[in-house]
Amino acid sequence: MSDAKAWLDAEAPVRHAEIDGAVRTWREAGSGSGVALVLLHGIGSNADSWVGQLAAFAPERRVVAWNAPGYGGSTPLAPAAPVAADYARALFGLLDHLGIARCVLVGQSLGAIMASAAARIAPGRVAALVLASPATGYGVPAGGELPETITRRIADIRELGPRGMADRRAMRLVTDAASTEVRAMVHGAMAAVTLDGYEAAVRMLAGSDLPGLLHDVTVPGLVVWGASDVVTPPAGCRRIAEAFTGAAHVEVPGLGHAFATEDPEQFNAAIRPVLAAADKGN
Repeated sequence: MSDAKAWLDAEAPVRHAEIDGAVRTWREAGSGSGVALVLLHGIGSNADSWVGQLAAFAPERRVVAWNAPGYGGSTPLAPAAPVAADYARALFGLLDHLGIARCVLVGQSLGAIMASAAARIAPGRVAALVLASPATGYGVPAGGELPETITRRIADIRELGPRGMADRRAMRLVTDAASTEVRAMVHGAMAAVTLDGYEAAVRMLAGSDLPGLLHDVTVPGLVVWGASDVVTPPAGCRRIAEAFTGAAHVEVPGLGHAFATEDPEQFNAAIRPVLAAADKGN
């Protein structure tokens, strides 16, 4: 973890800005001519998880990895139970601040729901949409009873705290082949979540329905997942790919949920054709 963290702090330090009355934080690197690449992390993670993409793509384009509201020093959203569109509006506030009118948008796990909401709201701002190890959501209506999977997540962070939750859950995101550095990075990111940010994100997951959200999304797309993912298993990812009209899909053998962190070379190879097509059409 030390080498990756040292690179991040030197080449893509955390930045802060007050936007629409809220603090937003992100990491950023690069300034090339390619279409900007914007990266949205998952529910138990943060911007640091994208170190392999920040490093690889910075020589050719601007790369931004946000900390979602409630994560990494970003102000939580006002609603206790926000919806995906609330995160999308926060994202557009950050992109406006950064002067990014159009980007390739990558969302991992819960970030896939946020990214899809953004593409649905403003498709002209999304040159392409990549959904990595996408979370499906539970489709619980507002005020509805939460499923046991969701209540267990909330109970875990309340009872165990972030570090205890990370001790219990983090290693499910990687395979047995993951390096010590990757394991430390994934565990550290989950241990750094806050109660308010995580619980709000869990409630957004409960109320979301990614296949339904994708129904009206028409931007070019890719759904990519690891064949050994036990968090969002391949069968569910295939259903998301089927719901995303016109999207390509890639299953990467031998990798799990957080494979953008565990094996960035394979992840980057999967999304490079998307970036190349966006650059060509820019």
